[in-house]
Amino acid sequence: MCGICGIAYSERTRHVDRSRLRAMNKALQHRGPDDSGSWFAGHVALAMRRLSVIDLFRGKQPFANEEETIVLVYNGEIYNYRELRHDLEKRGHVFRTLSDTEVVLRAYEEHGDDAILRFNGMFAFALYDARHDRLLIARDRVGIKPLYYAFHDGALIFASELDAILRSGLVRGALNPSAIEAYFSLLYIPGPDTIYRDVQKLMPGHKLVLQHGKVRTDRYWDFELKPDPAWTVDSAAERYTELLSEAVKSQCVSEVPLGAFLSGGIDSSSVVAMMHVTSAAPVKTFTIGFDDAHADELKYARIAAQHFETDHTEEILRPDMVDTAPYLARFFGEPFADSSALPMWLVSQVARREVTVALSGDGGDELFAGYSWLHMTRNVLQYQRAPDVLRRMAGGALRPLPRSPFVQKVRRFNSDSFLDPLNVFRRRQTAIDRDTRNALYGPELAAQIAADGIDRYVERLESTHAPSVLEHMLMQDFALYLPDDILTKVDRMSMAHSLEARVPLLDNTIVDFAASLPFEMKLNGRVSKYIVKKAIGPIMPPELMKQRKQGFAIPVHRWFRHELRDHFLNAVLSHEARNGALLNRRAIRAIYDAHIQQEDNYGHQLWAILMFEHWMRYAESLPGVSLSM
Repeated sequence: MCGICGIAYSERTRHVDRSRLRAMNKALQHRGPDDSGSWFAGHVALAMRRLSVIDLFRGKQPFANEEETIVLVYNGEIYNYRELRHDLEKRGHVFRTLSDTEVVLRAYEEHGDDAILRFNGMFAFALYDARHDRLLIARDRVGIKPLYYAFHDGALIFASELDAILRSGLVRGALNPSAIEAYFSLLYIPGPDTIYRDVQKLMPGHKLVLQHGKVRTDRYWDFELKPDPAWTVDSAAERYTELLSEAVKSQCVSEVPLGAFLSGGIDSSSVVAMMHVTSAAPVKTFTIGFDDAHADELKYARIAAQHFETDHTEEILRPDMVDTAPYLARFFGEPFADSSALPMWLVSQVARREVTVALSGDGGDELFAGYSWLHMTRNVLQYQRAPDVLRRMAGGALRPLPRSPFVQKVRRFNSDSFLDPLNVFRRRQTAIDRDTRNALYGPELAAQIAADGIDRYVERLESTHAPSVLEHMLMQDFALYLPDDILTKVDRMSMAHSLEARVPLLDNTIVDFAASLPFEMKLNGRVSKYIVKKAIGPIMPPELMKQRKQGFAIPVHRWFRHELRDHFLNAVLSHEARNGALLNRRAIRAIYDAHIQQEDNYGHQLWAILMFEHWMRYAESLPGVSLSM
């Protein structure tokens, strides 16, 4: 695991300034504290920071072939690297190290770009082939590892994190109004956009090639649902158990201490269960709890830890941890308002005291229909069968009721019944409704926002084939929410503490298996993740299987009414606040007052505004960034 960066000019006569590359690499130091390296060849330069996990002493990078005609910098882990190595050795390749880094390079020597299709793992890499003056950068299928790039004035600049690109001094930091609109719609910015106009995310399952002065991006893999009617409940449950066991076993390969995040949910508990089977020593597990009974999974994490006899560590996240928010803004590099980033930061910090690698249970909800919004959307679709006149009467009866969080939830449910299915999805995914967003924007920003924040991203996916409306929505979650919220959060918060986080539920074999399952084996009646529960139920404590799903987000609704009131007022509504350049402070105050008076729950909206303020304060220190429109 590491951070990578580089600069490549399309003209051979131009030379990379070494100081620019050093500044980029320094910005990635937290991703790899064990080693650093760089390689220069006039118009192309590559660099990396290394967190040593496999082949600690010989896996140095950049890594080159014997003739130094192919040079690689690589971030991630290839879990099937031993099988690939064995095949390459049979084809005549001779290896100098035991690292998966060399496997990536030798696989390219043998198969060219098609080598990417053989990799089962999480990765982002850059490979320069001097024989053809060709730079290839690529990102794993699901988007577990990040990769950003900009092509400006004949230079391709890329890095594992957004700030490193700005540190090059070669890219302007002009703001992207469409990304700001997306952020306040979704609480994150979906790819390929970033907060800056001139910088993009390389999308999951994509590669980019710079050659002959041109940049070309291509998709090499896509997630397609192909339900196989041959699956039975028994055969699918048995197969899932086998795949999970194999994935966890392959992802436990490490030459440094390894543990697991344990939330008490069925996904993280099932990963720990498989680790327990194969580990000679007690599995080290780490859990974060809250000083709030309604948002606390400690009870279930303790049950799982006791059942699987783990070496368990707990930490309580208290409201004063919000003082960490400015640091979060730095590591994300752009506005990001999933409040579960805060417990992810803390659990990574706690885990890093004892381990260098931690396995997590992320990905199961997106693959196997674990989110409550699917139930809610299906309920809305069923409610639509009621005559319009009855639903309009219900809306009229709700109108005079005093505002409260519960009344607002019922009103939204009733109004959703007049939308088509995809707009129900859009509304469920939108954190701040359009009218509120329009009021929130200052005049300069509002003038540059042309469309609804989620439309352009959802429309990109509407041509995707899916057997049903709910499955189409599940695919959109996989394509948007998983890589740009969940996996972004896991990567940045773990790497902020130089901790490698692995996600065995997103192993290629499990992703392909999920794509082959009929939808009723994912959402069966009122039971979500049906086949997962059938498979792992026999080895789980009964209490874990009966619990309702809980999120990992902090209890912001309550905190903003009590412990965080002063923090919010001082950060966002004080004279020192930066947000007045882009936002309407009267609208911010109105949202805040409505939340305090409990007219509705606006905790997530207030968190989004708070994190936007902290990002603005950090971004103004970066070279070339302009915070005005």
